[in-house]
Amino acid sequence: MKKGKFDELLALEVAGGLSIKSAASKVGCSLTHAYHISSSSAFQSRVSAIRSEAVQGASGKLSRIASKAVDALEQILDSDDDKDRLNAVKMVLTHLVPLAEHAELRERLDRLEQSSTLKVVS
Repeated sequence: MKKGKFDELLALEVAGGLSIKSAASKVGCSLTHAYHISSSSAFQSRVSAIRSEAVQGASGKLSRIASKAVDALEQILDSDDDKDRLNAVKMVLTHLVPLAEHAELRERLDRLEQSSTLKVVS
């Protein structure tokens, strides 16, 4: 199916959270045509790809600022204010275990993926 002038515009708006109706109105596309476009698997794949790119971008930004957040927590742990220190301690301990579990699961998944690609199929 040939891509029309509204395909990418609609995909961007729908990926950003708009309904088909709202996206069609925003980009100046008829509602009937917008529903026709949105029913294709290519459109749905494009919306998923746009969303994935957005999440990856946000994840990259969070990764870059995470060390600053940890540094800030570390400074608060040295605070003279008991309430601030206690809140920092709770924050660290609450998030440490899930973070460690995530890292372990990621490592295990990577090993499984690598071992499954090394198997010879006969």
